[in-house]
Amino acid sequence: MTTLFNFARPPFDNLAAETRQRLEQSLSICYFRAGETVLSAGDTPPGLYLIIKGAVEESAPHHQFGDYGCDDLFDVRAQFDGRCRHTFTALEDTLCQLVPRQTFLALCEQDPAFANYFTANLAERQRQQEQREQLGQKNLAEFILTRIAPEHLQPPLVVDNHLSLLAATEAMVAKGTDCLIYPARDGSLSLATRKTLLHALTLKGLPLTAPLSLLTPAPLIGLPQESYLFDALLLMTRHRIKRLVIWHQGEVAGILQLTQVLGLFSTHSHVLTLRIARADTLPALEAVAREQQQLTRSLFAQGIHTAFLMKLIATVNEQLIAKAFALVIPPEVQEKVCLLMLGSEGRGEQILKTDQDNALILPADLHWPGQEADLAAFSALLERLGYPLCPGRVMVNNSEWVKTGEQWQSAITRACTTASEAELLWLATLADAHPIAGDRTLISPIARTLREQLGDRRDLLAEMVRPAVAFHAPLTLFGRLEHSAEGLDLKRGGLFPLVHGIRMLALEAGILETATLARIDALVAAERISAEYGSNLAEAFRLFIRLRLRCQLKNGDSRVQVNELSHSERDLLRHALHQVKKFQQWLTLHFRLRQ
Repeated sequence: MTTLFNFARPPFDNLAAETRQRLEQSLSICYFRAGETVLSAGDTPPGLYLIIKGAVEESAPHHQFGDYGCDDLFDVRAQFDGRCRHTFTALEDTLCQLVPRQTFLALCEQDPAFANYFTANLAERQRQQEQREQLGQKNLAEFILTRIAPEHLQPPLVVDNHLSLLAATEAMVAKGTDCLIYPARDGSLSLATRKTLLHALTLKGLPLTAPLSLLTPAPLIGLPQESYLFDALLLMTRHRIKRLVIWHQGEVAGILQLTQVLGLFSTHSHVLTLRIARADTLPALEAVAREQQQLTRSLFAQGIHTAFLMKLIATVNEQLIAKAFALVIPPEVQEKVCLLMLGSEGRGEQILKTDQDNALILPADLHWPGQEADLAAFSALLERLGYPLCPGRVMVNNSEWVKTGEQWQSAITRACTTASEAELLWLATLADAHPIAGDRTLISPIARTLREQLGDRRDLLAEMVRPAVAFHAPLTLFGRLEHSAEGLDLKRGGLFPLVHGIRMLALEAGILETATLARIDALVAAERISAEYGSNLAEAFRLFIRLRLRCQLKNGDSRVQVNELSHSERDLLRHALHQVKKFQQWLTLHFRLRQ
């Protein structure tokens, strides 16, 4: 019997006291000299080894799979298979604890959650880690995952469009509601609020006897029942509205009010976006922008899921930049042009502010005498709001990134023809373009042209994808996490290969999505990659984002210090980086890259 076992290591940390005692009684200590074989291929494993001190290498003839160090477990797969597939050799004098195989399998049989830790893929293990971190906390994360239910809704008031404004007001009072739904003259359903009726009477001068059909229709904006309350908050934020229509099986199930959502979320994110909408001076907008990072810090501290956090902050970013555009660009120009976000902003993956990456589409016949000065003022304002100038000058204050729709399309065709290194980089950058202000329809023909030009050009895609396989994942020769005083650069060795590789696959498939997670979903739907493979890549992406963000908020530096990670996080990170490494190998084969 020994008491040296590390019960802080998942999944042993969740074992009951009685189970821990039985496990301790079955343990034994094993010592192996440097060079000694611990397990040979084909052996029946005596049990699961936990390394206390030393290192063990896993190998097969002419191939090394990795090595294991302090607190690592091996050979897990052999416990379930009944035999070892590879050889395990002590690299140095090594001390291990041995959990007998029968004891280990009994634990797995008694506790499915314990067994799942060892058999789960990356996506499942990531969810387990998040649940472990949030255990016992009643915070915003609980509400983020809450779905819209009937008890959240106000019953709908649906009336005929011949009803008079007076009768409609009386119906709302009797029902105790502040809105109603009626069929517009074209047959579509329209929403009217108390404010709508008040404006009709006072501003338009309609009489009390006027029918609802004379009102200007307001198309219904809503979501299906069972959608997330978080998505409702995003939709309200994006459209600057206070209520949504909720659908169930094609019928109006009820009205979801902003006050109900805010009561559940207890967050000021929507208040922040309302302040952005109301900011009518540059100082007012600057004051709101200063609160953005605090919102990120607050939501992250409350355990918000990475994907939700990215969506919410991306929405706030989009509105902040669009408002800056509205304050600087002449009103007569704003609705005729289209402002594009590129890079991480275009993908909706910018959680903390980074360099400006934007472009502009102009209509062919636009007369804008102050164009150069106005666009320079816009870039300067974004800098004041905390978005640094782009070193590569990918900004609207650079005429290279301001063109008419036809000029953009011609430039794409020309770049695909000459295909210089700079032009291929330009094409990849343009692939992330996302419209956030002005006439958003201007982007459609440009996006189609880009994908049509590249979809059948595997030669160009092969050249464009090379940077994704050029950076090695920060893993040692034996597959362990690298250790360096500066920390791991997960952007270079993890995020970029994944994001850029997925971007190239999306271009090949003609996918119009710009966000990495949405592109992965689209690739799975198009059967370009398997659902399990897509899930693992998506979870690796979320893990990299979460770890980098935590370091940025804590230390102001995005590099990840391995010694600050928990055992579970180190396991997850190593697994995720191996997924990236395999993805790079797959890209090399898929695009037939020559070394």
